[in-house]
Amino acid sequence: MTNLLLSLTDAVCKSARPKNREYTLRDTRQPGLALRVQPCGSRSWIMRYRINGKPVRHLLGTFPEMGVKAARQIAAALRAQDAEAPPIPSTAPLFEAFQFEHERRYAAFYKPEGLRAYRSYVRCELLPAFAGKRVDAITRQDVVRWFESYSARKPGGANRALGILSQILRCAKTWGYVSKTWRNPVTEIRMNRRRQVGTFLSERQLTELGAVVNSRMAQGCKASAALRLLSLTGCRVSEVLLLEWGDVLPDRLRLRDSKTGPRDVPLGVPVRQFLKAYRKSLPRLSKAANAPVFPLPGQSYNAIRSVWHRVRKAANLPDTLRIHDLRHSFASHSIMAGETLFSTSRLLGHSKIQTTARYAHLADTALLDCAERVGRLILAQAGPPARSLPVSSTQKAPEGARSGGGELRRPGTGPSQLPAAS
Repeated sequence: MTNLLLSLTDAVCKSARPKNREYTLRDTRQPGLALRVQPCGSRSWIMRYRINGKPVRHLLGTFPEMGVKAARQIAAALRAQDAEAPPIPSTAPLFEAFQFEHERRYAAFYKPEGLRAYRSYVRCELLPAFAGKRVDAITRQDVVRWFESYSARKPGGANRALGILSQILRCAKTWGYVSKTWRNPVTEIRMNRRRQVGTFLSERQLTELGAVVNSRMAQGCKASAALRLLSLTGCRVSEVLLLEWGDVLPDRLRLRDSKTGPRDVPLGVPVRQFLKAYRKSLPRLSKAANAPVFPLPGQSYNAIRSVWHRVRKAANLPDTLRIHDLRHSFASHSIMAGETLFSTSRLLGHSKIQTTARYAHLADTALLDCAERVGRLILAQAGPPARSLPVSSTQKAPEGARSGGGELRRPGTGPSQLPAAS
């Protein structure tokens, strides 16, 4: 921590600007008194001295709430032991000031889309709710009241904003802006239940979709070819649209960037054959290593989405079906084919296997087959079915239950009760 020795004045303290690391301005007129300047811009008075050889440290207050003159008077009284130490004031920064530092230090870890979402939630939801409060003054009741109000409008957005708030407050404790005994008020607040919106295509729907895609590919539609690769690999739309031919290796796709970072996507024989045939259909300049695999005009995502709407209508698929549901379908059919959740998770590039479990929808036929296999297994372990036991000699058959020929009759049905022969 940098220490600068100055004759402090209110003007000097006001002009102290935050830096990347914390530093202090030591007062030459009052030994032991210093102004601590933190990276978030918070400025607080510190008094250090010794009593019987033991170091003592007190927090006196924050600037500009406490000026230089008042800080010197309190420091002098403490040094002369003419006064007791004042109650420890909160030196935690205001929420808006610390959020600015949090964004500055974490911006390098966000992708452009993630950073835009982060700033949107902070500007529209978090700052209106918590601006003007010190970080350690935000209570659980404050968070619950805000979260319930936001959840009534947008449950999914409330979950996302709550996660951002939790990370900001967690960093405040990690970076030493609040005491070690301070408890994050977001802890143990239960998020809203997520609505299951994903679905998957049945085998019949995949067949109909494949027929329409093949027809459009024969007409030279590049977006339809992208849809085919999405259904064969389970990749995200952004991952496919960023592909260049240099990223297509003999046995895998090398994704330079994805939602979870760079990764490789193994390619089976059908996918390799499709890419080989598709590349042959392109002109010479479009086969270069730095050329995009799917050269779509203008906004690539809008282009592929408009084609998806037409393909979906031609294949008689539900209007609610999204492009991302091709990824759901890949996961579901992988699980129904007998692949493990771990293997499917690696193919999809999920960092958590729980995410794959949400994608893995199962068809009714797959569930019926599973029930039949389990039933057969349990029946085989239980052994052959028990034979019907013979009637004991000590037990008498009901009267009239047997006729002379040994035919079984219902009790009470004797010859007199049978209809007469005509």
